[in-house]
Amino acid sequence: MKREFFALGVILIAAACLRFYGLAWDGGYLFHPDERKILLVAAELRLPTTLGEFFLPASPLNPKFFAYGSFPIYLLKMLSALVPISGAGYAVPWREDFVGLMFLGRVLSALFDLGTILFTFLLARRLYSATIGLFAAACVAVTVLHIQLAHFYAVDTLLTLLVVATVYYAARYAQGRRRRDAVLLGIVFGLALATKITAAPLIAPILVAVVRARNERTTGISASPTLAWLARARLILGDWCDQIWRARKTLAKIFGVAFAVFVITQPYAWIDPLRFWAQVATELLVARGWLDYPYTRQYANTLPFVYPILQSSVWGMSLPLGIFAWGGSAWFAWRGWRERDWRAGLLVAWAGLYFFSIGAQHAKYLRYLLPLTPFLFIMASAGLAACVSRFAAFVSRVAVGAALGGALVYSLAFVSLYAREHPWIEISRWVYANVPMQATLATEYWDDQLPLPMQLNGVMRAPSDFRYVTLPLYDDDDAQKIDALVEALSATDYIVLATQRLSATIERLPARYPISARYYRLLFAGELGFDLAAFAQNGIALDGVVIADDRFNGKQYVGLPPRSDAWAWNWGYADESFTVYDHPLPLVFRKTRALSPAELRALVTLP
Repeated sequence: MKREFFALGVILIAAACLRFYGLAWDGGYLFHPDERKILLVAAELRLPTTLGEFFLPASPLNPKFFAYGSFPIYLLKMLSALVPISGAGYAVPWREDFVGLMFLGRVLSALFDLGTILFTFLLARRLYSATIGLFAAACVAVTVLHIQLAHFYAVDTLLTLLVVATVYYAARYAQGRRRRDAVLLGIVFGLALATKITAAPLIAPILVAVVRARNERTTGISASPTLAWLARARLILGDWCDQIWRARKTLAKIFGVAFAVFVITQPYAWIDPLRFWAQVATELLVARGWLDYPYTRQYANTLPFVYPILQSSVWGMSLPLGIFAWGGSAWFAWRGWRERDWRAGLLVAWAGLYFFSIGAQHAKYLRYLLPLTPFLFIMASAGLAACVSRFAAFVSRVAVGAALGGALVYSLAFVSLYAREHPWIEISRWVYANVPMQATLATEYWDDQLPLPMQLNGVMRAPSDFRYVTLPLYDDDDAQKIDALVEALSATDYIVLATQRLSATIERLPARYPISARYYRLLFAGELGFDLAAFAQNGIALDGVVIADDRFNGKQYVGLPPRSDAWAWNWGYADESFTVYDHPLPLVFRKTRALSPAELRALVTLP
């Protein structure tokens, strides 16, 4: 027992070093939009002056923001009143207390992820063994996706902690049938729902646990393996419905506790229901691709299920560990179905239902997979431990151990980017030092505006030092857009691309954006009269080796990065949400020869 917890302590200490390192990675500028929105909402919350005001939609305690749950917002606000916070020393366009909220939130996010590692160990140890728990916990500890998201105060790390805790208490209730565990199960499930409504599939493992606790087996019927799988599924489903009906009183108590916790921690879902359901419905429609917003167009033509598996395997974990996680968990799920093991049913009930709900939707942000990864590692580790052949088990353990070591090296390379200055800060310095005041800068609609306000040599510099025009590249391709584009290019002295949000997406959608796609090809080839003047690059690197991603759709444009003295190892395309917040690639193009409006129109107009 002491050896197990010593090993767990080592894992947690190593994980803490990776998560707490470089929490001030953006210099207080708040480059993550979701984090920025949550902090803005939390900073404006106030206690109502009367009890009656609390129950009004106009209450100052109403966040009026329901894309995420209210619990993370209230938790941050409450703790900020208890913990002294300060953002002094940062010359950023935010109040000092607001920057202090950022640091508190990021510390909490790192702590939440450490809690996920702990509960991953506890869950795997309860269902299987401490060895499996330690292995799964170690995998989570070195997973880059977890490390990255622990550096933002969004809802992902808290949601993942509550999801794993819910399944853990479900397992405890299934094995012990104690009332205390049922109450705790309801509490953490309610908190998970109040963090993000996508925790709703947790109903499935709760049903598995309650039926198991009542009958001490997954179903009340033994379906013969010789039956066709569809016949077996029908028999098992029918028996499950019967067992759930018999356990309705227990389920009502658990869900009643969860509902009460949800109401307490997200009260304005009921006090301000129109706003709540309108925003939840909007988020659902956008995620499914039924509402078209620019920030999800990057996922056009991406394969359901395949895209998140590949992106998480390569960038979220590193490929060897990703193969172990996805391949091992798939084999585990198949084996659990064959053997009708309730423990496998408990894990797959969440992992399978959640993955099929997010993997099929249009928006496939990598962070959506965070509540899934601990379960992938538990299932893969349990599947590995079930190898019957001693030789196969030895070879598998050596291979997975090597994958775990490789993931650790990858995580060290990743956190190194937090030791270097953010590219937007670096490129902003260049602009202030090299671009004349009142020069005209062209920036892109739907992207961040550079340069940033900052203090240089004791002087406060701001974007107002320059004139700006906006390039409407996400507008429909028509004659009006050509006119706006020609007018902007004629008037501008510099083109500033904060990221490849637009260029990478638009070049993959030439049928929808033929004019914009042609514009980017001409710009990068230097045919519009603008040449690359500067860029700022900060990436995943370790000891002279740079892990590069393809941000130009496989094209090699003259003069464009990556350009480095280090040896670059290109891993292919990385999901925008993985690169754009903490290591974007800003580009500045200077006008070196002025083309007439007629020449520009002839170039950007399709032949």
